[in-house]
Amino acid sequence: MKIYAVVLAAGKGTRMKSDKPKVVHEVLYKPMINHVVDALKDLGVDEIVVVVGHEAEQVKGLLPEDVKTVYQREQLGTGHAVLCAKDVLGDKEGMTLVLNGDAPLVQKSTLKGLIETFKAKNSKATVMTAHCDTSVAYGRIINVDGQVKGIVEFKDLAEDQKDITEMNTGEYCFDNQALFNALSQVKNNNAQNEYYLTDVIGIMNQEGLPISSYEIDDFDEVGGINDRVALVAATKTLARRINHEWLLNGVTIIDPDQTYIGTDVTIGTNTVIEPGTIIKGASVIGEHCHIGPFVELDHVQVSDHSEVKFQSLKDKTI
Repeated sequence: MKIYAVVLAAGKGTRMKSDKPKVVHEVLYKPMINHVVDALKDLGVDEIVVVVGHEAEQVKGLLPEDVKTVYQREQLGTGHAVLCAKDVLGDKEGMTLVLNGDAPLVQKSTLKGLIETFKAKNSKATVMTAHCDTSVAYGRIINVDGQVKGIVEFKDLAEDQKDITEMNTGEYCFDNQALFNALSQVKNNNAQNEYYLTDVIGIMNQEGLPISSYEIDDFDEVGGINDRVALVAATKTLARRINHEWLLNGVTIIDPDQTYIGTDVTIGTNTVIEPGTIIKGASVIGEHCHIGPFVELDHVQVSDHSEVKFQSLKDKTI
């Protein structure tokens, strides 16, 4: 079965207080949108469509040539954003992931779990969910015997729904044909005059289609980044995740809290990394190297058994 993806990246991100689109802001030296697209490519998705809007050219300029873009002229809601991809995907058979471009911590394993749940339960839609405190202002999942009956926005919760702790993360897997059929029926008769993607779940229920949920343990993995405080937190989280992997793979990191390694870096075993080190871009560090303290390497190739201290290097071979 073919796998497609629609990534929502049209928003301005007002709380960033920036002249750049939100998804262009970097998490660990890489724009948010590229983290999401890279995870999809790593998963082997057949076709990726990014919905652009505010400062569209900035976003498009960051994307690989094989990633398609569609333009959302007005931000009229998440349902309207996905509908913008209809000309590209509307007539295709397969499944479609719908992801947020401001969720750069999403992992390939999580997306794979979403797809496997969709297949195993013969669903027409699978909603990624997480459990939360009852005070958290996210939409809640109405789940009846394994069938997702609806998604209720936090502000619209009825009194007997306020103790629901299963929330909507805003990430989905759909049968592609069922998705665009339901989207064509979504109305904007709400206070915001927007077309909500969540309304698709209610429409599919009316048609008797099976809808499942896929629960994840860590909401931070898919939670959106709305301001620079969250940007810093995401960078710290990703740095810890990457450093942990390198430690398990035979690299010594003297002080992980003072070491930042980008997602596209390769490091050989038995290399030692001292505090104050930043390694980014497609840098390749050999085996038995000693890097740091206080080194910045950007797209640098370091041969085996090399030592680099107190240096800032870019596009070099050592």
